[in-house]
Amino acid sequence: MSEQLCPLCQQTNLCKAGTTEQNQCWCMAQQFPAELLAQAPDQSCCICSQCLQKFNSEREMHHPAQ
Repeated sequence: MSEQLCPLCQQTNLCKAGTTEQNQCWCMAQQFPAELLAQAPDQSCCICSQCLQKFNSEREMHHPAQ
């Protein structure tokens, strides 16, 4: 699988990991829950922002903050 594709949805992940701009990548400022990472069949590819947002939205619907 391409490192430029999200392992969950197969869309471009826009990750800059492994490049000279990796410290400026959007993913460096995010927290990826272990439950989401466990869903990725390929742990060497970055999950895209859309899948992260979808996971967080679904988790919030099922477990609202109190």
